[in-house]
Amino acid sequence: MRTSIKHALFLCICSVILFPFSGIAKEFAPDPGLENAANLSVNISSHTALFKFTLTKSRCVSLQASLKGKRGFDLLWGPYWLEPGKYNASIPINLVANRSGTLQVFDISLSPAKTIGRRGNGELQFSHPMGIGWDSAQKEIYVADTGNDRIIRISSDGRFLGQYGGFGVAFGDTSEEREDSLDEPWDVAPGGFSNFYVSDQNNDRICEFDAYKSYRGALFPKAGDKQNRLNRPRGIITDFENNTWLIDGRGYRILKISSGGNKLFELGGFGWSSWKFKDPTQIAVDNSGRIFVCDKGAHRIGVFDRLGSFINEIKDHLKSPSGIAVDSDGLIWVCDDETSELGVYTPNGRRIYCFNEFADNDKLRAPTDLVVTPDTVYLLDSGNNRIVVYDKKILSMSFPWQVGTGMIK
Repeated sequence: MRTSIKHALFLCICSVILFPFSGIAKEFAPDPGLENAANLSVNISSHTALFKFTLTKSRCVSLQASLKGKRGFDLLWGPYWLEPGKYNASIPINLVANRSGTLQVFDISLSPAKTIGRRGNGELQFSHPMGIGWDSAQKEIYVADTGNDRIIRISSDGRFLGQYGGFGVAFGDTSEEREDSLDEPWDVAPGGFSNFYVSDQNNDRICEFDAYKSYRGALFPKAGDKQNRLNRPRGIITDFENNTWLIDGRGYRILKISSGGNKLFELGGFGWSSWKFKDPTQIAVDNSGRIFVCDKGAHRIGVFDRLGSFINEIKDHLKSPSGIAVDSDGLIWVCDDETSELGVYTPNGRRIYCFNEFADNDKLRAPTDLVVTPDTVYLLDSGNNRIVVYDKKILSMSFPWQVGTGMIK
């Protein structure tokens, strides 16, 4: 889909509070000039719908279509960061026929809320944590406390709820390592049934804990499976179908595993081409099935479609991308453990926000992973052995549209 997008110089402010072109938090009061965007018009032909709109201030813009009988929306176009001007977005008619939706003009505000944890091996203490996961049903945080060989479960407001795994000696078992022991787990991914999966790095396996948080066994590879092997598994997530996506670190590949432990998809291998990886660490999959891979060795985010075809790569200001998340508005959040920055990107690879501190004189240090919810960002600030929590606001205006079948020529 080709659209006319104007390119302009962009100023990225590194600051504790994120707001376009400002290091100071402020409320987003829709200014009168944005009302001009209400002259959104749609020209319909037999093959395309041409959306025309005017933007009076620099903002993020996206085109959304409502889902019939469901909450949520389809993202048809964007989000893009656009400068003031007139724009056209051409959408295939089959995507908008007999549908309604909105043109979203929006911005993001972040403000520091609190930090969770410090160095140690106690209840809310970490040692070089590498991965973080979010249970959206229970509103709970899971942390792969790598240096302490365990998984820690925390409430959304920062209360300790439990710990799982652990190396034998760490849990008082001095005779032998238990089956549910972990050895430097890299990441953790809550599943769809209050269970969770762990990439047990040095044991070369993905293991599962059930809804009662009891060890259930290896999800992949299964015991005795000599064909499928892992070599230092790293980032892991689950999708809406409860499939598991994982990074096989020293296999330099991406795997998609069913809830039953069967391999469904494989992508990558070592190399320099767009389809290969140099040092993959983390993965994200958005609602449309696009795959985003942190490839530290190539200083990029590789973007692929649901079938594994290369789409594009994101490199703007990246040196060692370590963690990634895609929010509900389609923006891509990336932390870099070399620059110690968190950047927010549009899908076409443009960085529109960045910051490198929690508060004045409180710098981030080698962040490794993050989760982004509609109203909160949890950043795993690994070098400081803590979770940094930011309150997140989407400051938006919506302009409705509707395309009836009778409008199609």
